[in-house]
Amino acid sequence: MNVADQLHRCALLYGDAVAARCEDEVRSFAELEERSNRLAHALLARGLKHGDRVATWLENSIRCVELDFALAKAGLVRVSLNPRLTPREAQYIVQDSDARCLVWGASFDAQIAQVMQDAPQLELRVRASEGTPVSAAGEDFEAFLASGAPQAPGRAIDAEDLYCLFYTSGTTGRPKGVMLTHRAMLHVAWNLLMEVGPLAIGEKVLLMQPLSHGAGFFVLPQWMKGGCSVIMRSFDPAEVLRLAAVHEIEVIKLIPTMLQRILRVPGVAQVKLPKLRAMIYGASPMPAEPLKQAIDVFGPERLVQIYGQSECPVTLSVLHAGEHRLDQPYPQRLLSAGRPWATVEMRVVDDDFQDVAPGGIGEVVLRGPHMMSGYWKKPEQTREALRDGWLKTKDMGRIDEHGYVYLLGRKDEMIISGGYNIAPREVEDVLYQHAGVQEAAVVGESDTEWGQAVVAYVVLRDTHAGQGRELLAFSREQLGFKKPQRIYTLPELPKNAAGKIQKSALKPALAIECLHGKEARA
Repeated sequence: MNVADQLHRCALLYGDAVAARCEDEVRSFAELEERSNRLAHALLARGLKHGDRVATWLENSIRCVELDFALAKAGLVRVSLNPRLTPREAQYIVQDSDARCLVWGASFDAQIAQVMQDAPQLELRVRASEGTPVSAAGEDFEAFLASGAPQAPGRAIDAEDLYCLFYTSGTTGRPKGVMLTHRAMLHVAWNLLMEVGPLAIGEKVLLMQPLSHGAGFFVLPQWMKGGCSVIMRSFDPAEVLRLAAVHEIEVIKLIPTMLQRILRVPGVAQVKLPKLRAMIYGASPMPAEPLKQAIDVFGPERLVQIYGQSECPVTLSVLHAGEHRLDQPYPQRLLSAGRPWATVEMRVVDDDFQDVAPGGIGEVVLRGPHMMSGYWKKPEQTREALRDGWLKTKDMGRIDEHGYVYLLGRKDEMIISGGYNIAPREVEDVLYQHAGVQEAAVVGESDTEWGQAVVAYVVLRDTHAGQGRELLAFSREQLGFKKPQRIYTLPELPKNAAGKIQKSALKPALAIECLHGKEARA
């Protein structure tokens, strides 16, 4: 079974029902089936062969969905470029993937020449005009689509054929192309259907992350149950609330930084969302204090946390709505990433790949049916990541006696200070308890006395601007020897294209103010 089979089945089952909506643009299942068929035929007619890579650089729109489905039907491999990438980053991925075709939106016209540099393998170039004049640099998307036949291309596609190269966010170096098969994509979809739905035909999910990455995994399971994807071109916190109310959205998918911005919208607590049953957050840890605020505003029965990685997408563990109650017997579970999905096995191991003692800290390793096949053109790094059928996540964590997974930070981010192992997540959670902290990130920096010093980079709320020394005293009281030795205040924390805090980019030069806590080391 492959993704294309499922898409054809959905069109037969749900026909004229609305499958996707983006602003004033609406597509039924039948329309998306025909348009993706036409695109698939047009791509194959221009000489692309089974397994060829096609790079796409598009702002969120229904064209993203049409193109993804067309590539699946044609047996071609999607290489989605995040809209927030710089031209240099996009150029690297196009070259590394050996893409033979590039499809881009008009909003990237100014950057596209740089992306095409030193890429002689790009034989086909298609531009989605989005209402602007057609560029001489590429064929017009709509005319190209119309040239293809409306029938299914009928390609023979195996479950182990590549569906996409999903490039990692590259927080610690060059991004790697994660090879995900049709099998992996289908298992992600089935996992999501099993735990979060949709529960009924016609349910709507609101997607605001780039479809090239996290949000894109939610389209297929919506389709498989006759649901509708409501797509935002870009994230706006007030617009999220408006669309959720107007379209009577049942499910919202976002990342923690987005949820925190929504909580700062004036009057958010008064917004009525009677149909909303799940607000799914994931992709990075959610600090405890903002999570408690979200529970107060939206209710514990709506919040759902998911944990995943590019190498095993979206569905590794889940903290269900019923586990977000502040009055539950084990409130510390709010700090966890939930328990493994039913299809996932998870362990915590030491540096010798041996299981640590129950409750002990080590590297999280796992296996499941939606794991990657490896890294594109990187056999050594593949061998390093995959061991005896298990994926080494590089996430440090522990699993309690009830199976809840607690993530403590990346393996290369653990701080060793004065002989003690200090988890950045533990310090960050305490900093977020201070009323003046809007965002926080903790890293280790070289220190002649302690080996590494705990250093915090924080964004203060406007109401606490200039009051960083309060935070220094607070952290000293709450954290003892784990307290930050320095606190840098910044106007904002650097984030990568996926919206995650980019700790490798944190530098003292970015700071507005540096507060030293050396006098409190003893």
